[in-house]
Amino acid sequence: MRATVTFHALWLVSEKDASARRETFSPSKNLFAGLNETGKSRVLKHLVWTLGCEPAARNAGSWDSNITAATELSVGNKKYTLLRSGRHQRAAFDADGKLILGTESGKVWTEFFAELFDFPLKLQRQQEGMFGLAGPEYAVLPFYIDQEGGWSRKWATFSGLGQFFRWEPVVFEAFTGLRPQRYFLAQLRRDEVDYKLREAKLQARLQSRAFDQVSAMLPESKATLDEQVFANELRELADRVGVLSKEEDEVRSALVEAAEDRQTKFAELQMVMRAEEDLVGDLAYLSKIPDDGHLTCPTCGQVHDSSFRAKVELATDAEDAHQLVISVRNQLESVRKREQDLRNKLQAVTSSLHELRLSMTRQKEGTTVSDIIAAKSRTTLEQAYDRTKRDLSAQIDEFKEERDALQSELAGLTEKEREKQVRNEYKGELDAYADYLGIAKAEIGTVKIGTRPGAKASGSSGPRIYLAMHMALLALNRRYGEGPAFPFMVDTPRQQGLDDANTAKLLDTIYKHAPSHQVFVANESVPLGWTPPEGCKVIPFEHKRQVLRPEEYKDGVAALEPMVSQMLVAIEAERVVNAQAEQAEGNEEQFDVVPDESDGVDASDDSEDNV
Repeated sequence: MRATVTFHALWLVSEKDASARRETFSPSKNLFAGLNETGKSRVLKHLVWTLGCEPAARNAGSWDSNITAATELSVGNKKYTLLRSGRHQRAAFDADGKLILGTESGKVWTEFFAELFDFPLKLQRQQEGMFGLAGPEYAVLPFYIDQEGGWSRKWATFSGLGQFFRWEPVVFEAFTGLRPQRYFLAQLRRDEVDYKLREAKLQARLQSRAFDQVSAMLPESKATLDEQVFANELRELADRVGVLSKEEDEVRSALVEAAEDRQTKFAELQMVMRAEEDLVGDLAYLSKIPDDGHLTCPTCGQVHDSSFRAKVELATDAEDAHQLVISVRNQLESVRKREQDLRNKLQAVTSSLHELRLSMTRQKEGTTVSDIIAAKSRTTLEQAYDRTKRDLSAQIDEFKEERDALQSELAGLTEKEREKQVRNEYKGELDAYADYLGIAKAEIGTVKIGTRPGAKASGSSGPRIYLAMHMALLALNRRYGEGPAFPFMVDTPRQQGLDDANTAKLLDTIYKHAPSHQVFVANESVPLGWTPPEGCKVIPFEHKRQVLRPEEYKDGVAALEPMVSQMLVAIEAERVVNAQAEQAEGNEEQFDVVPDESDGVDASDDSEDNV
C-alpha cells in the first residue's frame, strides 16, 4: 500500500523577529495568492524543509535562518508532526505529541524518512563503491516545482542533488514504474557485490606481487635456531643498542653546543684583535706628534691638543687590548680541545654501534644470524601468504556466485514490453497535458523520462512545458510507480508576463487534471474572471516582506515549545552517546598489545604480524 502524504497545517515561529504564522490547508486544493515578496514561496519551501529537504534560497534576504517550522501531516491514516529548527535539529511526533525521533544527524533523519514514507531507494555516491539512501529531496523532487530552481533546464530545486552519481535514471525510472523498485534494489546489491569482487581481485594481485617482491629480497637459507635463546640474545642486543643510542644523542648534543661556543669565541677574538690593531695604529700615529702639538681630525676638521698624558692612556688601552686578545685566544683553544674530545667520543660510540651491526653477520655454529632471520622470515611470509590467498580465493568465489545470482534476478525483473509501454504512455501523457496548456508539439521535442526539456523550452511556453512534464511524471507514478505520493506543489507558474486568460487556463489544468490528491499553487494573483474550483482554499498574502505576524508569536511559542523541549532533550542524549562512541573508538585505536617477555617466539605462529 503506497504512502499518501497530506499536509494539514504549518507553523513558522521566529524567536529573532518575535513573529509567527500558522496556516491550515485544504486536503484537496490550495491557492496562495499574492504579489512577489509576500511570502508564498516561503511557506511552500518550509513545508518541504520540514521533511528534510534543502530548497533553494529558503533563507534568502533577512529571513531568520534559525526559524522553527512544524508541519502537521498524515501518512495514510496516521497523523504526524515534523519539526525542524535551525539547519540540523529535526524531530517527529505522533498524533498525541509524543516524540518519535529527535536528532541533529542528517543520516539518522534520512533513515527515519525512508522508513516512515516507505522510500528505501539507494543511490551510488560519486565515489565508486559507496552507496547511500536517496533521502527526502529525491522523493519530493517530482512533486515540487520551486520558483528558483524548478523552472530551469537542470534539476536544481534542491541543493546537494549532485551528491550521487547519475541519480536521474534510477530516481525517475523507479518513480514512473519503468522498472519496479525491486529491480533497483537488486541492481544496487549487484553493483555493491561487483565492486567488492573487483576490490578482492585487485587485493589478490597486489598480495601476489608483494609476495614475489619480498621473496626475491630474502636470501635463500635453511638455517634453524633455538628461538628462545635467539630471542634472549636479541633482547640483550637491543638493550646495548639502546644504551649506545642514548649516549650517542648526548654526545651529539654536547658537540653541537661546543661548536656553537667555538664560533662565538672565534667571533670575539676577531673583534678584540681589530680593536687592538686600531689602538696600536693610533698610538703610533700620535707618537709622531709633539706633546704640545695640535692634531686636526681628517673627518670633521676639528683641532685636538696632543699631550703626554693622552699618549700614556692610549698605550695603556693598547696593552689591555693585547691582554684581552691573549685571554680570548686561550679560551678558543680550550673550546676547540673540548670539541675535538667530543668528536673522538662520538667516533668511539659510532664504532661500537658498527661493531653491533657486524655481530649480526658473524658466524654462529656455521650459520650467520642474518641467515637465521631470513629463514624464519621466509617461512612466516609463506605461511601468511598461503592463508591470505586461500581467504581471498574463497571471497572471490563467493562474490562471483552472489553476483551471478543477482544478475539472473535482474534479468527476471526486466520486462521489455512493459518498458516500451511506459515510455509510450509518458509521451502520450506529455502530449495530452501540452494540449491542455496550449503548447504546440513541435515546441516540446523529444523529452525522455527523467530529463529536462532542452533549448526549445524557452520563451512563454517554457514554464508550461516544465509543468506538463511534471504532470506526465505524476500520471505514470500514480499508475505504475512505487514509493510515497506527496502533494503536488507549483510555485509561481505564471512566468514571463503570462496574461490572465492563459493563466486561468494554466490554473484550470493544474486543479482539474493534475494526478494528485492534494495540490498547492502559489500565484501572483487570482486571474480576472477566473473562479477557483470547488473545495479550493484561497490563502491571501497581502504584505511584502511580512509573512510572519507578531500577534501570532505567543500562540506559536505555546504550540511548539513542548515539542522543541522534547527534541532538545533527545538531541542532548544523542550527543552523549556519540561522544562515548568516539571515545571508545579512540581508545581502540590507541590500544597496543604488548607480549609477555617470557613468551619468546612461537615457531607455530603463522600470523601476519610476523611477516
